[in-house]
Amino acid sequence: MWVHAGGHKVYYEQAGDGEPILLLHGWGVSGEVFRPLFMRLAGRLEVRAIDFPGFGQSERPDAVWGTEEYAELVKKILDAWGLKNIDIIGHSFGARVALRLAHRHPEYVKTLVLTGAAGIRIQKPAPLFRKLLAKAGKLFGNLGAPGRMLKEAIYKKIGSADYLAAGAMRPVLVKVVNEDLRGILPSITQPVHLLWGENDRDTTLEAANIMRAGLKNSTLAVIPGAGHYAFLDKPDDFYHHLEKALEK
Repeated sequence: MWVHAGGHKVYYEQAGDGEPILLLHGWGVSGEVFRPLFMRLAGRLEVRAIDFPGFGQSERPDAVWGTEEYAELVKKILDAWGLKNIDIIGHSFGARVALRLAHRHPEYVKTLVLTGAAGIRIQKPAPLFRKLLAKAGKLFGNLGAPGRMLKEAIYKKIGSADYLAAGAMRPVLVKVVNEDLRGILPSITQPVHLLWGENDRDTTLEAANIMRAGLKNSTLAVIPGAGHYAFLDKPDDFYHHLEKALEK
């Protein structure tokens, strides 16, 4: 199905009856990543999962978006559906957007369940050779086509998997990963339940604890044996914690 909001055509899926809940996916995937959880929730709730612009079946945004733009689009989608004060599950990048929505438009968010939530920048010293290669890449990028080829080759050596796979969405990724959301956390008053994989290497438990401390009304549950995709790695454990968080 499709929803038109803010000049964008956004793909989504919907199933079930009952109270509404929205699923917001992480970077580099689509709403389809939630399929097992989506079907499980649809047995008792009205569940919707969107493909963010630039992912899945939704077209790329028409500018270099950050989480503010994505959050504004989610608000407009909820307006188009006639929904407010709903529960939201956000994974990784989707959690960034959910937090931004709760901060800017609190009336749209009832409860947040965030898993592997991105948004906390933890600066760690980069090896000297990576710093030198990064500087060289920037210099080569200003030297015409041959220089840009060298820059691309260097970035293939030092770039993250997300960066290398981002393609035309790379400027958006760079903008998003450089946002640190800890400054907005104290203003978020809705209940926030953090469900974290014990072995998450993409968003570590250090980030989880920083987020937990910054949020006034939050809980943190660590799921043993799970990684960044805790809802896929340990679906039963994840769903158990989810039920407790939503009290449904």
